[in-house]
Amino acid sequence: MGSSKQIYKSTAVLGLMALLAFTSGCATQGRSIGLGGAIGAGTGAVLGGIIDPGKNGKYRTRNVIIGGAVGGLAGSVAGAAIHENTEREREIAYLKGRESKSAPSQSGTPPSLQNPKVESQWVESRIIGNRYIEGHFEYIITEPTRWEKP
Repeated sequence: MGSSKQIYKSTAVLGLMALLAFTSGCATQGRSIGLGGAIGAGTGAVLGGIIDPGKNGKYRTRNVIIGGAVGGLAGSVAGAAIHENTEREREIAYLKGRESKSAPSQSGTPPSLQNPKVESQWVESRIIGNRYIEGHFEYIITEPTRWEKP
C-alpha cells in the first residue's frame, strides 16, 4: 500500500515539474500546453478506467489517476511540440515575405498602368412619377485599366 502512494506522489510531482517547465514561454504557448495537457489527462483517465480494473474494480482508481497523469504529461509535450512547430512555420513565412518585399524586380521599375477608356453620354431631363431628374452626363467605362507590357 505504501508503494502505490509513492507512485502517485512521484507521478504528480513529475507532472507538475513538466508543466512548469513547459509553461515558461509566451501566453499562447501556455494555452497550447494547457489544452494539450487537459485533453491528454482526460483521455488518459478514460483509458485508465477501462484498462484492467482488477477484481471488483480494485485497481480502477489507481488506473484512472495514473492514466490521467501520464496522459496529461504526454498531452503537454504534444501541445508544446505543436506550438513550437507552428511558431517556426510562422517565422519562416515572415522571413520569406520579408525577402520577397525587399527583392527588386528584374527590370528595376514596376510596369505602368494604361488609362481606362471612358465614354460619356448625355441623359435628357425627365419626369418619373412625381420626381424631376435634371439632364446630366453618365460616364461608362468601356475598357478598364490594365498593366502595360514593359
